[in-house]
Amino acid sequence: MVKSPIQQAEEKKFSDHTVIVPPHRLKAVITHTPEEGDIAMDVVARAEAALSEIKHEFRAWMNAECDALETARNALRDDGRTVETLRKLSHAAHEIKGHAAVLGFPLAGRIAGILCRLLTYTPDPDLVPLAVIDNHVDAIRAVVRENIHTANDKTGKEIFERLGLIVENFLVQELGGAYAAIAADAPVALPAKLRSGQS
Repeated sequence: MVKSPIQQAEEKKFSDHTVIVPPHRLKAVITHTPEEGDIAMDVVARAEAALSEIKHEFRAWMNAECDALETARNALRDDGRTVETLRKLSHAAHEIKGHAAVLGFPLAGRIAGILCRLLTYTPDPDLVPLAVIDNHVDAIRAVVRENIHTANDKTGKEIFERLGLIVENFLVQELGGAYAAIAADAPVALPAKLRSGQS
């Protein structure tokens, strides 16, 4: 094995290729517990303390995510449904879907997840009513504005379920029999009659 001074990684050369093995720098910072499978609670406590130090910034970060989503929605409305405006809307919704729970707004993340599902699976984005997109963006903004930090808020949960049904009904209509391939991942349960594409 040859040690590369530039990469500080081990290289194992073969006749037709080279395998580079990066150094294991994390080994030095891993905390081992006396019993296998135990959790090093001091590490968890330090992580929680670090999070609590920046927790006051979560709402501002979430508002920034909402601003990006609203900007993307407005661009879609003003500039039309282009590849770029749809990509920006999808990206902004996906960011909220991924970050909202960590930032303390899990319901906003679930609503963004429905919007992502709609944008991902619709066969023709031009057919998605702008009102449905508006409802998702406005619902996410309301969850943050009203400081709803639980996914079990009665009103918020009802809005989530209604938006989910609207999206699933739309996808059933647009996808027809192909809906069966994505039905299992639906965020809300549709009545069997609707899942099969019957009216």
